[in-house]
Amino acid sequence: MDALPQGGDSTGAESVSVSQYAPPPSVVSHNRFDTRTPLQQVFYWTPDDWEQFTCEWLRMRKGEWGYLGVEVLGGTNDRGADVVAFMSEQRLNGVWHCYQCKHYSADLTLDDALPEMIKPFQATLETTRTLPARYTFVAPRIHPRLKDTVLTPAELKKRFLAYMDGRTRPVAALPSETRAAVRDLAGRTDFSMFWTVNLDEVLEVYSKSSLFASRFNLPPTGEPRKLLPPPVPQVNEARYLQKLLDVYQEKFGAHIASVVDAFEHPSSGQHLGRQRVAFFDAESLRMYARESASGDAYEELQEDVLANLIEVADMDFSSGWDRLQEVLKASGQLNPAGSPLVTHLVSHFRNSQRKGMCHQLANDDKLTWCKGGCR
Repeated sequence: MDALPQGGDSTGAESVSVSQYAPPPSVVSHNRFDTRTPLQQVFYWTPDDWEQFTCEWLRMRKGEWGYLGVEVLGGTNDRGADVVAFMSEQRLNGVWHCYQCKHYSADLTLDDALPEMIKPFQATLETTRTLPARYTFVAPRIHPRLKDTVLTPAELKKRFLAYMDGRTRPVAALPSETRAAVRDLAGRTDFSMFWTVNLDEVLEVYSKSSLFASRFNLPPTGEPRKLLPPPVPQVNEARYLQKLLDVYQEKFGAHIASVVDAFEHPSSGQHLGRQRVAFFDAESLRMYARESASGDAYEELQEDVLANLIEVADMDFSSGWDRLQEVLKASGQLNPAGSPLVTHLVSHFRNSQRKGMCHQLANDDKLTWCKGGCR
């Protein structure tokens, strides 16, 4: 993919200044969310960032468009194929789509596109690649004249063949035999293979992805969905429930040997019910974090909470019940901090979820209430 051009719109039309889309360059603090819109942010990306963003967008549409794989090929020898999507096991020798990524400071114009359109024809003539079934230009902004021309494949073909008959530098640089072969192949090709996609179309799909918030450093939207404890305890609850049973046996008697026993006991039953509700409240926050953004923000939050609670759990207590109660109490007094996403999660980190995280940590054997008979 080319670097940003220094000139303006080569068609002679007045180009739109980037300042209308983005504020002056500024450093966004690492400990808060970015206040710029996605449309503003992309103009400070590198060409490689734009290619990767395009690849992520296409992978979101794999099922819809029947892609078996999507890869970034961008480089000096990519032959105009920055990102490729395969529709058969033959990959570039079968049915595939090509995405030419252009990250320019001005609108992508027809004059920018015409020399790029030589590349798929030349690659088909000089390699074993088949001609892509679709060749799409992806750019933050695309000039209306280019859009209009691409929407009329017959006109686009006419303009390209005329371009191949001219003496512009990209055409003149071709050996005469290659130039004639490219023109001949183009003359036999349906130009409906050429498409354009701009940022608005990409963002419409991308904004529904879990990558959206992390890619643009934006806070996730919505609220954690409420999860109710299933009537029958699940396999993923086994460890923390056993640790609660140890506490109940120690405090209320050895006859509490199962979760059923604990529920039936007049003192432990209600307590156990509250702890399961708390555990699933914390699980709902974990799911919210994973669905809202990529990365491990919830794990980062857990680590910060554990670093504080472990000091309480390691103190001397006369019983596991006392240790459990003090750790649960301490969880409500914490003020966790971290990345912007962690800070956002803390805004949803209510008392029930804090207590539930204690049980998540117990489930992972990072916290224990009864230690060797309790000291």
